[in-house]
Amino acid sequence: MRISPLHGNGKGHTCLASVEVSPILDESIDFEIPQKDLEITYRRYQGNVNRTETWVQVIHIPTGIAVISNNERSQMQNKEKALAILKSKLLAMSTTGYAYALAQGVELHEIQPRQIQSLSKKLIREYILHPYQKVKDLRTKLETTAVTDVLEGEIDLFLKASIQQQKTCG
Repeated sequence: MRISPLHGNGKGHTCLASVEVSPILDESIDFEIPQKDLEITYRRYQGNVNRTETWVQVIHIPTGIAVISNNERSQMQNKEKALAILKSKLLAMSTTGYAYALAQGVELHEIQPRQIQSLSKKLIREYILHPYQKVKDLRTKLETTAVTDVLEGEIDLFLKASIQQQKTCG
């Protein structure tokens, strides 16, 4: 909830954000995704001749994973960035873990859509910044008023609570 500076009536507005944490591919690991498994789309802007066409979407057809990149200055850079993110996601998807999958020589074609566990629809934490400050972890029910620390990356208390919860439940 935030109070908009543009509205004089002081009404609160709900703001939502979705954040996905993805591993970064170690550059020493080199593998290629077969071209037949990729669908690459380049965004075409219409009507604005001054706007560069840099938007790129890469879809891994066997798993349905889509990655969009538009942060770089050229389509080539965005394509490379999207492919790097896609490779990281594919390697991290193994149900037995990233390092184990590499050690066992898991092939990309062995990864199936049923192995993908999407958390995109599942809320993990609520951040309340106004009229009071609190962060609530919805999985562990842990709450803290140290909002600034959490927003700056200090989430160890939530990680420890989650690990403790898994130990007691599992």
